[in-house]
This record gives sequence, C-alpha cells and structure tokens, in this order.
Amino acid sequence: MKRVQSKYKHTRRFSKQAEHLLLTLVVLLIVFVPTIFAAQYRHVNELQIWFFDVGQGDSTFIQTPEGKQILIDGGPDNSVLQKLASVMLPWDRAIDAIVITHPDADHITGLVSVLEHYEVGMVIETGARGTTPVIKALDQAVQDEQTNHRLVKANDVIKFENLSLLVDWPEQTYENQKPDDRNNTSIVLTVLFGDTRVLLTGDAEEESEKGMRDVLEDVDVLKVGHHGSVSSSSVSFLNEIQPEISVISVGEDNRYGHPHPVVLQRLSEIHSEIFRTDFGGDILLTSSGGKPTIVSSPLPF
Repeated sequence: MKRVQSKYKHTRRFSKQAEHLLLTLVVLLIVFVPTIFAAQYRHVNELQIWFFDVGQGDSTFIQTPEGKQILIDGGPDNSVLQKLASVMLPWDRAIDAIVITHPDADHITGLVSVLEHYEVGMVIETGARGTTPVIKALDQAVQDEQTNHRLVKANDVIKFENLSLLVDWPEQTYENQKPDDRNNTSIVLTVLFGDTRVLLTGDAEEESEKGMRDVLEDVDVLKVGHHGSVSSSSVSFLNEIQPEISVISVGEDNRYGHPHPVVLQRLSEIHSEIFRTDFGGDILLTSSGGKPTIVSSPLPF
C-alpha cells in the first residue's frame, strides 16, 4: 500500500510540473509570437498598407519605409487593437497620425480605444460631427490626447517623408457642423509613394465621385467606396481611375448585401482584380515605389 501511495504522489508531482511547464510555454507564445510576427513585416525601403479585416467597417494601416505609421479609421469595434498588435512591435506604443474619414460608427468606434492605448502624433479629419454616443466618446478621446489636430479639405497635402497623402475630397472642412449626409463628407485620399498610387475613398458615394473626378488620375489600387455599396463606384468614376486592383472592406454575410453584385460587375468589366476582407481576411499591399504587390494575409489576431 505504501508503495502505491508513493507512486501516486510522484505521479501527481509530475503532473503538476507538466502543467507548470505547459503554462509557461503558453505565456511565452503569447508574449513572443506577436513580436516575431510583427518583426517579419518591418521591411526596409518598402511601403506597407494593411487593409484590416474588421468586419463590416473600415480600417487601413500604413507603414512607410522610414517607419512612419498612419491609421485610417478604426472599424466598428475594438478588434483594431489586436490587428495593430499583430503588425506593430509590443513596445511600439506610438502612431504618427490617425485619419477620421467621417464620423460613422463602423469607421470610428475602434479609434476611441486606439487613442486611449497609443500616443498619437496627429489627428486628421474634416471636423464633421454628430450626436451619437460613439461620436461623443471619440471627441472626448481626441481632447484627452491633446495632440496636433488638423482639419483638411481637397488639395491639401500631408507629407510623411517620401510618402504623401493627397486630399481629393471634400471641398470644404466641417468644423463643428453636423451634415445630414456624412458619407459624402468622407475624406478621400490618394496615397502617393514613388509611382505607386492607392485611392482610399471612405464611404464617398457617387455625388462625391462626380465632384473629384477631374482631379483624379489612374490608380494602381482602389479601396472601393462604402464597402461596395451600389451608391458608390459609378461606371464613369471607375472608367476615369482604371484601378488594376480593387479592395473591398466588408463583413461576412452582412445585412446590407455588400458588396452589391452591380459593383462587382462594374469592376469585372474594367478587369480590376478584386480582393475582399470577407473572403480572404486581412489584405497586405507592399511597394518599393513601382507596381505594388497585394496578397490576402490573414493576421493571427
């Protein structure tokens, strides 16, 4: 009997040691896997643009070859924090700029937490406001950050060393205004890096597209307006910019039916290759200043 008890105690001791070892391994994986994963995307002399898979919403992260970081919108919830943790090193707690394209919940909700968790060098927006709780929370977060605050309109240029953000729309700022149609106050940006041109359209619809058509050129990549809604991506607009690649940020089986079949048909007719976050997850664009490369690259978190 004593020998049986001894073996039982020894087995329990071994089991506890195995549990401690397993727990230690799990903690190490949690700490170091994101670091290793993020480090592999820090390529020198290469532009990276992440189109995050944040469900039915928008969030785009730019990292320049010099290490400047710009976050454009933050999606409909706090999942953007996990996305940032996947592509930024754990000790990197600073973002050079965030852009608020327009104050709709599916674009700004995650920015509240970003402002709380990161030091942000500049907030870029049009000044458009609203009365929803998330807009008020974002206003408070911006005030608490006490950072540089810039209102922009068409023809403004924001430079980050060798990368430029060209503001194509809207035609005016909206400081402390509450426009009825927030979609058509969306900031539309051309990301210019060498010969690479990427057009980010927020939720801009056909009305905006008509207004900015004359200032646009052919682009390599289009972030399709309003998640592929039929109210955006008009035939004349697409014919004007002729994107070789189109990215649609959209939630799986969303209740709006985005992207609309008509929009997909329009893109197909101009032979634009389509990438969708609901099908492929996160999407990564890289460029050395020439023709960009784009792939579906789902992040671990």
